[in-house]
Amino acid sequence: MSYLLDAKTLDLHSALVSDFLAGFSILDQDGQNSGIAGHITARIKDSEQVLGHQYGLAFDEVDEQAVRLTDFDLEEAAQGQVSPSLAFHIALYRARPDIGAIVHTHPDQVIAFSAANGQFIPVFQSALMLHDQVVHYTDYDGIVESEALGEKFARHLGDRQILLLKNHGLISVGRSVRHAVCAAVIFHQNCHIQLEAMKAGSVQGFSDMADDPDILLQASAFLNRDRIIDMRWDQLVRRALA
Repeated sequence: MSYLLDAKTLDLHSALVSDFLAGFSILDQDGQNSGIAGHITARIKDSEQVLGHQYGLAFDEVDEQAVRLTDFDLEEAAQGQVSPSLAFHIALYRARPDIGAIVHTHPDQVIAFSAANGQFIPVFQSALMLHDQVVHYTDYDGIVESEALGEKFARHLGDRQILLLKNHGLISVGRSVRHAVCAAVIFHQNCHIQLEAMKAGSVQGFSDMADDPDILLQASAFLNRDRIIDMRWDQLVRRALA
């Protein structure tokens, strides 16, 4: 299989490629550009193929020419076309057929939050989209380049959306590029706010304020609706391209 996107593939998946490229711009603008280390992938629906980007490029360098198509066997990684770390993405896709896209970044605020032993709680309303969706991962397994390690990540993540890798960064999964990227942005913002609040002492979240736990579930369901994700996405695109 050619790792380059031909005109037919671009035409068939134009909306996905458009969102995929916008995701890099959004995360770059959000302070999640991870140099050569970060990545986004998007699964081609009902297939064992994903979009990735040219290994060695930072988020602000990714354009249509840098988009790569790879099978789950990751032959393109051996050719230096995509990061070998996409092996853990493949394991997550295999374990979770509901996942349509994966983001992995290393934002300073997220690393600082985990290094300070912060325990995630939603501290602003939009972060309730991640209510009961964050898993803390405290092992250090070295450079992430194996599907076996991805299987370990999948076991820890379960059916949730964010895996916080201690002193490392975040993994955000979603049903779409929009869902995964929006979750990564909201998680990053919450880590920043929560770190600031931690400086003042104990931190209260919505679970300390809500008399009925169902209210938190209702808020989470609302914030995860496609309509709300799409509106948030459109705003993030406008901000990134301004």
